[in-house]
Amino acid sequence: MPLPVLLKLSVTLAGSLALGWSHYVALLTNSNADERRFYEIEARENSWGARELERQISASLYEQLTLSRDKEGIRQLSEKGLIIEKPEDVIKSPCVLEFLDMEEKSAYSEHALETAIIDHLEHFLLELGKGFLFEACQKRFVFDNDPL
Repeated sequence: MPLPVLLKLSVTLAGSLALGWSHYVALLTNSNADERRFYEIEARENSWGARELERQISASLYEQLTLSRDKEGIRQLSEKGLIIEKPEDVIKSPCVLEFLDMEEKSAYSEHALETAIIDHLEHFLLELGKGFLFEACQKRFVFDNDPL
């Protein structure tokens, strides 16, 4: 092929590949096409480096977001990535709290989450035996007459 044709072809190909080689190597380790596409979109939209992409994959971001069991929502995640529509979407941090054995809901009150976490923490500390202390919930500390 003549050089101008090769140059044009390489520019076209480079335009279609939005991520670096290391990104695609990390993505190819995943066999789920929807999950792979989700991570590709998120990496591109959020300017993730290859290490950040690998960290998100190992942290199972996609699986955490798909725990909602919303099939249409999962399909949208794989096609469009995480869509930010309101300020809360930017700071939302999905957490997997199945260890709390709470019934599945789309939202929980702060009090219900706090109570469940404190109950499990208290149980854990009691299992450790002597030498561990569970003082109180929401105990006020004062240092140098300055309440925190």
